Amino acid sequence: YNLFEVSMDRFKQLPAKIWAFVRRIGFYIKLGYIRTVALIIRARRGEALELHPMVGKWAGIIFKVIFGVAIFVLALEIAFAIGIYKAKNNDSVTRFVAGIVPYPAAIVQGRIVTVSSYYKNYQYIEKFYSKTQQSDVDFGTLKEKVLAQLIDNEILRSQAKKYGAEVKRSDIEDAYSEVVIQNGGEEEVKKVLSDLYGLNVKEFKELIADQILEQKLAEAVPVQIRARHILIRVDKDAPADKVAEAKARIDKVLAEIRGGLDFAEAAKKYSEDTGSAQNGGDLDFFSRGQMDADFEKAAFATTVGQISDPIRTEFGWHIIKVEEKKGQVDKSFSDWLDGLRKESLIIKLLHV
Repeated sequence: YNLFEVSMDRFKQLPAKIWAFVRRIGFYIKLGYIRTVALIIRARRGEALELHPMVGKWAGIIFKVIFGVAIFVLALEIAFAIGIYKAKNNDSVTRFVAGIVPYPAAIVQGRIVTVSSYYKNYQYIEKFYSKTQQSDVDFGTLKEKVLAQLIDNEILRSQAKKYGAEVKRSDIEDAYSEVVIQNGGEEEVKKVLSDLYGLNVKEFKELIADQILEQKLAEAVPVQIRARHILIRVDKDAPADKVAEAKARIDKVLAEIRGGLDFAEAAKKYSEDTGSAQNGGDLDFFSRGQMDADFEKAAFATTVGQISDPIRTEFGWHIIKVEEKKGQVDKSFSDWLDGLRKESLIIKLLHV
């Protein structure tokens, strides 16, 4: 048992020893470079140069050492690559090496998702579930979701310039400040990040940046409309006479509006949607996939500045006035992103 512990300690010290050796070699290479430059300068001045007989011998030795180190490092990289891709190793030594060597977990439109970034993101979530003692977690599915999210992040980054979505430092700092305010101060936030996720502030801000980019694209890409509506409620299973009665009421409201009554004033007076009536029926901007399907169909079919005919949904009868339209792609954000996933060249190298 003691022999095993000694062997493991020596193995853990191996990366540090290799790094010290490489630094030592680097020093001698630098020294040789400086002396070579000095010789070149002297030669350009026309000075006669007489090389020491040991120069050729030392040049050969240095070349062999450099070549040997390169072969050794390459062998190590290959060995760890086999561990990562074949054996699916995820121990501390493998994570350390992956942090130095940018092994690709996936290639997305020429952009690389590194194994190191996958390890880090998976560790954040794994630690959270461990700390909160959640036992019903499917970690196999979780690994797939982490890698899928990292691939989505690269897809979105590839679209950022096209749609003018830029994440500024001030955006990140403002979002972080909001988190700090809502969670009892910066020290408390740092403690929670460290204890529950193993995150530091810098890493947390990187995650915030990814979320902000997604939000900006969700606002810039899908076509969105801003509309007002008036609702006269009737249950979806109401008898025909009740449905007809509600329809007659919405027809009367529509006639008043077409007769000159302001739509917002009519909404305040007649609408039975308690969430929007006092705001003149204003629903703010929404994109496809956010509203009742029948309501959405009528709203997106209505021209800006126009009022729809009465439309029935499960909530009752509506009339809709479209006030603004913005965006570039007439799809929901999720449908747009799903389309990009299918169109993008994605090569998964790490099978989790």
